[in-house]
Amino acid sequence: MEYRKLTIVFVLLLAAVVTYGQDSNVATPDSTANQLYNAGNWKQLITFVNKSVIDSAESPALRFKVGYAYMLTGNYKAAISQFNRVLSTEPHNVTARLYNYYCNTYINNNSAAFYNASYVDRETLQGIKLSSLGVTDAVLESGIKLPANDERDNGFFERAGIGLRLSWRLQLDQSFIFFKQNIFRSGFIDYKNQVGKTDKQTEYYAKAKYSLAKNMSVLGAYHYLHTSYRSNIHQSNLGLLGIKYDTRYIDLQGDVNFGKLIDKTLKQYDVKLDFYPLGNLNLYTMSKASVLSLSGTNSFIYNQLVGFKVMSKIWLETSATFGNQDDYLDADGLYVYNAIDPTKFKCGENVFYQLGRQVLLNLNYFYENKTDVYRAVNYKQNSVTLGITWKF
Repeated sequence: MEYRKLTIVFVLLLAAVVTYGQDSNVATPDSTANQLYNAGNWKQLITFVNKSVIDSAESPALRFKVGYAYMLTGNYKAAISQFNRVLSTEPHNVTARLYNYYCNTYINNNSAAFYNASYVDRETLQGIKLSSLGVTDAVLESGIKLPANDERDNGFFERAGIGLRLSWRLQLDQSFIFFKQNIFRSGFIDYKNQVGKTDKQTEYYAKAKYSLAKNMSVLGAYHYLHTSYRSNIHQSNLGLLGIKYDTRYIDLQGDVNFGKLIDKTLKQYDVKLDFYPLGNLNLYTMSKASVLSLSGTNSFIYNQLVGFKVMSKIWLETSATFGNQDDYLDADGLYVYNAIDPTKFKCGENVFYQLGRQVLLNLNYFYENKTDVYRAVNYKQNSVTLGITWKF
């Protein structure tokens, strides 16, 4: 009998010790994290909490503190990951939602930002300055293409765009585009008056983006083109369907483009990977691989972009595109490269300047290797585009 009593007492004491150890395993990191948090030692807090989580001492409070530390040190992607972990156990944590919103806006991820804002109460939302009309941004672009070809005149490109927030989960981007270039060619050119044929194109583009979850969204786009050349008029209709998934440092997207482009059947399959090694826009890369099927003829196209911040308000983007870009679709089908002469290689530089809180200026230059379809000769083309984006 005494033996059984001693056994029960031993089991109870062991259970108490284990329970105390588990509680103290969380309490000790919480206490240390609070001290680092209150002292503003953000880098030490990140290192300490990450070590504590590895040692299985995890709690929403620890995740929140390290998320806040990541946010203040500029690693917004890591902060988003931590706040998402908090929200997985505390979905009504308004502060975590609010910080998640801000971190996503800092990396231009409006879909995820608005998704989190949908869970924030109206009183808290008053501190977020959003357009009452649902306008997110407005864009103007104007460019000129300068071909080194006597039988090609300068080309002119114009685009006006507007972004709308139709609901917290649904955004719509629209653009109106115009392109014009005179084509001179032996046989129908008036050399005396330099009158040839005009390649003219008017376009409408719309892209909808719907947030399925905090880190996943679906895309749908439509592009209409009205093309006139040599007394012929073509009306083209293109569509896009895609899905995008955001992770801690990498965003993945897959999409398919399809439709008719000037009487050609077009299908283009894209895989895109965006990498943010520092968790912000100080350094990022964008890689895109495409398979373009044009009336049964397949082409592989690869685009690589590297962007980085060079000064407090200036960013540079360097990009190159390899492959036959005849009727190639870029930027979720926004830009359609269906000029008279196909591009075989393209590279360029884009400069962004933040003019105030709401205005972003950009100037881009592209160098292209092109092929004259009528004479089967190669030539160079330089393009310059100036743009302005107003964010609401």
